[in-house]
Amino acid sequence: MKYKIVTGILFFMINLTLWAQKEGHTSLHIEYFYGTILKHKNKVSHLAITNPDGFILSYNHKTTPKNNNLAAYNFPDWGISFIYHNFDNAVLGTTFTTQLNYSLYFGNRARKNLFYIKLGQGISYNTNPFDLETNNKNIAFGSHLLANTTLGINYKHKKVFNAFDATLGLMLSHYSNGTIKSPNLGLNTLSLTTGISYNFDVDNPIDYTQSTNLNNSNDKEGIKLNLQLSGGINSAGNLGTKQFPFYVGTVYLDKRLNRKSILQFGSELFISKFLKELITYNAVAFPEFPEEDGNSDYKRVSLMIGHELDINNFSIITQLGYYVYYPYKYETRYYERVGVKKYFGQKWFATASIKAHLFLAESIDLGIGIRL
Repeated sequence: MKYKIVTGILFFMINLTLWAQKEGHTSLHIEYFYGTILKHKNKVSHLAITNPDGFILSYNHKTTPKNNNLAAYNFPDWGISFIYHNFDNAVLGTTFTTQLNYSLYFGNRARKNLFYIKLGQGISYNTNPFDLETNNKNIAFGSHLLANTTLGINYKHKKVFNAFDATLGLMLSHYSNGTIKSPNLGLNTLSLTTGISYNFDVDNPIDYTQSTNLNNSNDKEGIKLNLQLSGGINSAGNLGTKQFPFYVGTVYLDKRLNRKSILQFGSELFISKFLKELITYNAVAFPEFPEEDGNSDYKRVSLMIGHELDINNFSIITQLGYYVYYPYKYETRYYERVGVKKYFGQKWFATASIKAHLFLAESIDLGIGIRL
């Protein structure tokens, strides 16, 4: 298995090298990480006993001062990464992740020493998820497919040797299937990273000392109305429960504050069939509790506030919600959502997000919408 992985990586690197030489300002980065599992729940104590490690292989595209729309973000890098994560635990197995990522830099990009934040979102395949008969201790991963989110704080020293840069950092990585299939306690790891980059544009480096005029025409936008329809599948969280569809209707107003920030305020309607099943199940399982009569409404309505970090028609969204219609008590009355949003033209957009209650995931939502 290891030989297949190494062969695949070499093949990938050779093809990227040949292609990148024609593509301008690009780089190839490989880094090793070593860390620990964070015990976010007492139930995962038996899993948080090892020191996972792995590597990340990233192909990155550099933005230049010619990209006026990205000047406000100090010309970030964006790219695609492959992540191999070995949990050093037979119960957890390993994960293979494909991820899109952004690197946002602090200070003058022309400096030799730089600090940056790296954000990544992707899809992972886990080799050893929960199985009632063969792997019932893996209550972190209920399915092979998982969502993966990483946040890294890094230091880069440019040109340690010719076309090579060196990096050192700290990375937080989260895995969860959004309760698509139970159990799903998820897993968080904190790791130290070290790596090296090869710059294909060593003979034609970017001149970050060029002046750039910011285009602030969008800063004067008025209040916009947004209509969005989202959905997916999830389960109630109990072992053996089936998967059910859910639907979310969202209406909200937004107001752009500046090139980077858009504030949101609105309301959401949740129609979650898994909750209907849970209400029926608890009425049978716990007849001694009068509130579990099986007649509660499974729909919920909330008020929501949010923020949208706009990065040139691609956004990072963070939202907080409170259920104003909450007929059945499930998890907390508050929820949080983190995700991404991509605009297609001036009005239409698509979203992908994770909704959670105090960091316990309820669902992975995929949506489409229009901004009027």
